[in-house]
Amino acid sequence: MPVPYISALPVEIVQFLDNPGGHSLLVRGNAGTGKTTFALQVAEELKDRQKAHYLSTRVSDPSLLRQFPWLNERLLARDETGTRRRSGFGRLKGVGSGDLMVPRREMAVTIGRTMPDLENLYDLVEKGDGRMLVIIDSIDALADRYELQCRELISALQRDLVEGHGANLLFVLESNDQMLDYIGDGVVKCSRVEHGRRLVREMDLMKLRGVEVQQPLYLFSLKGGKFRCFGARWNTGHDKGARFIRPDDPSGRFSYGITDLDAMTGGLCPGTVTLIELGPGLPPTVSGLLERSLVSSFAKAGRGVIWVPLRKESGAGARGLLQNALTDTEMEKAVRVVEPASQMDLGSGRYVMAVEGARALDDLKWKNIVYALDGSSQPFLSIMGFDSLESMYGGDVMEGLVDHLSAVKRNGGAFVGLTAPTSRSTARLADLASVHLKLERIGGTVVLYGSKPFTECFALTVQERPRGGCVSLTPLV
Repeated sequence: MPVPYISALPVEIVQFLDNPGGHSLLVRGNAGTGKTTFALQVAEELKDRQKAHYLSTRVSDPSLLRQFPWLNERLLARDETGTRRRSGFGRLKGVGSGDLMVPRREMAVTIGRTMPDLENLYDLVEKGDGRMLVIIDSIDALADRYELQCRELISALQRDLVEGHGANLLFVLESNDQMLDYIGDGVVKCSRVEHGRRLVREMDLMKLRGVEVQQPLYLFSLKGGKFRCFGARWNTGHDKGARFIRPDDPSGRFSYGITDLDAMTGGLCPGTVTLIELGPGLPPTVSGLLERSLVSSFAKAGRGVIWVPLRKESGAGARGLLQNALTDTEMEKAVRVVEPASQMDLGSGRYVMAVEGARALDDLKWKNIVYALDGSSQPFLSIMGFDSLESMYGGDVMEGLVDHLSAVKRNGGAFVGLTAPTSRSTARLADLASVHLKLERIGGTVVLYGSKPFTECFALTVQERPRGGCVSLTPLV
């Protein structure tokens, strides 16, 4: 079944430009924040339902076409054409009449001067049929070319082309001056901000007239020279309970079950401790996907897994999380879900490992685990949700895990601890961990990055993958 197409743009932007009538959108931000790439993405996505045209005033046409060959038929020509009288444009040329009055002290304009770029732009819109989208990159440079005030140029285009002819105009501003925000129907701000000593790209939807802005802040990436935003739709486009195909282990290491995470970290190193710290406000689906991928990857290889699920999940609930990933036979052979005997259901499967729930030191003895996982092969994976561990054994559970961690290392296994914002064991586990990953939510975007070793930020989304879990990681470059 084909995966439905998902726009790389904020859904509010698409709705704004698709609404009836003409609209003007100001895109501002400092140099290098991704304004031009965003504008080109808008043109590419809307070019089939709106006649999108691009006027570049700073970058040469050959340079643009090398990176974006599809622009070949969309670049506005710069030939000189005859002049016409338009109310706003005529005033800019010094020959028209209308309500837009431009005091001479603000602008020095030659009477009847030639403005080929603007002439072409007006002719294109006036002679065109259907919806029209024109991108001017940048409006500052176009104003400078004709020695005009940027405010007056935008006002003239707004009056003549947006209001007069119903065209959509996207103005790229080279400055971050908010004094022009009142002119446009919509305003978008692009920026680069620091998050934990890492730079991430943000897009603020400052104003979109006629559109309900449900998510005002988006994170975005320019990977591969393409704009792509991440937000509230991070988990759409794939069935999260789909069949799991195990990825190959990285050389000398174990796979997380997530191809992109293996590429980011190099995989799980035998005999080490890994901490995955979960920040506040994360959807439960995120941690569920991580647990599903890790457990399934080891179990599919026939390796044993001792598992304490997050959120005090029961054995039956844990089995449901692995729906379509592991067969009943694979589950019973290689996975043991730790559950206090007092909380077990009568129909609990063989994959449930009953414990007293009083002392972690006794319940998680290595000989007990080896006995419970008889029939599966070593090295084992020990994956522990510390919210569940601390609810069973108290906040000082790390003291009772010392022997267990030593046994995992001694036998070449892998220990993965997942901590919640309220976990008391996070700091102690971070000291012991060789790998420390953090998952957080910024605006509507779920991000993952390495604290140990240090890595850039990656946006986490759910997407169809040929192998491994359906988690995709995109660097926020």
